[in-house]
Amino acid sequence: MINSVSGHIVKLNTTDPRHFGAEPKIQREQDDVAGSFADMLNGAISKTNDLQVDAESLMQQMIVKPESVDIHQVMVATQKAEISLGLTKAVRDGALNAYRELINLR
Repeated sequence: MINSVSGHIVKLNTTDPRHFGAEPKIQREQDDVAGSFADMLNGAISKTNDLQVDAESLMQQMIVKPESVDIHQVMVATQKAEISLGLTKAVRDGALNAYRELINLR
């Protein structure tokens, strides 16, 4: 049973307590740096996905109904999505390089 749909993310209801994700969320402490970093990173990736979806929908709207959307809106949305994706890739590459350096320290 589908619970909600947001962009390309589909959340499903669990029907059995043994299903993955059925356990309650872990409550984090106020000073939990790892949790807050993970939440921040997850939020940034979600925002990047939202920008990509918005740009794609504006491009499709531009093709189907050209008079309903301004070309400047499409270009701005596309550039925002492109910059956000580039930044996300740079952060990913930096994290992978840091991980490789830590592995090589052994």
